[in-house]
Amino acid sequence: MTASCCMLAPHSYVLLSTDADSDTPLNAFDEALRARGVANFNFIGVSSILPRYCRQAPLSEVRDIQEGSFMYCVMSRIESDTPGATISSAIACATTTSTVGCVAEFNGHCSGTEAEREAIRRARAMVASRDAEVESIEVTSATHVVKQCGCSVSLCLLLY
Repeated sequence: MTASCCMLAPHSYVLLSTDADSDTPLNAFDEALRARGVANFNFIGVSSILPRYCRQAPLSEVRDIQEGSFMYCVMSRIESDTPGATISSAIACATTTSTVGCVAEFNGHCSGTEAEREAIRRARAMVASRDAEVESIEVTSATHVVKQCGCSVSLCLLLY
């Protein structure tokens, strides 16, 4: 028996981004997740590799997963309590035909376009470091202008 027989490997992933404002950073994060219907999961952060056969799925596939379940993900998250600040998060998933896919995240005090551009650049660099060619890149981002305590979060949810 090989070690791989007991390992988890996702068959698909879901990309989503969201943002919210509240009275504390934690509550802003929770409100952002609630806005997309994913607040009732326990997120476990993982590094940024997808199996070759892993493909994007619609958010509706998450709806059938039991609330309270562990959900593996790559997360880009930024919070701020500076009124008027612009914060953005982004995640890019680059797939290849020859090797694993790569997920890159970025967040900062910038526009969503800038966050997406940097996440894509990072994903391309990860693929290039594996001597592979990008087959496709999917990206998601959220931008938030802070009122009180703001949060912008982008997720690559891994489905098993």
